[in-house]
Amino acid sequence: MLTLLMMKRKLTAMPQIPRIRSLTKLIGLVVAMAILIPATGCIRSRVHITSDPEGAEVTFRGEPRGATPITIPFIWYWYYDFTLDKPGYEHKEVLERFRTPPWFLMPLDFFMEILPIPIPDTRERHYVLQKKAPGVLEVEPTGIDLQKALTTPAGQPVR
Repeated sequence: MLTLLMMKRKLTAMPQIPRIRSLTKLIGLVVAMAILIPATGCIRSRVHITSDPEGAEVTFRGEPRGATPITIPFIWYWYYDFTLDKPGYEHKEVLERFRTPPWFLMPLDFFMEILPIPIPDTRERHYVLQKKAPGVLEVEPTGIDLQKALTTPAGQPVR
């Protein structure tokens, strides 16, 4: 009877060891992934804007960003609008399209994202600003709707 009881204990104890080993492996895998996932690289897309002359104020997507030369990060490969302003020079508005490089297209983009190194993608843009013609005055907007001003009969105030 004692041997039967000992064998029964061995049989019930045996399945526990593989469960503990598999649980240990699972915990080890989760810890390894928690450490390795943040260590993966990422795609760092930027545009470096220069101008001739330097020091032009750059507005990127309607938001002032600073004077040239300047580096601005962007996320999506799409159309972006830039505005360059410098006193004494013509105002320049530009619409640029940043195309996706082939190595960032599916299915290669997955492998590029999981590489453990950052992948730089810096676009260079250079703009030449033209000097204003002599005698041209800068007019500040007054808030008057020009369409209304042109269509309002003479003698009536423009609202």
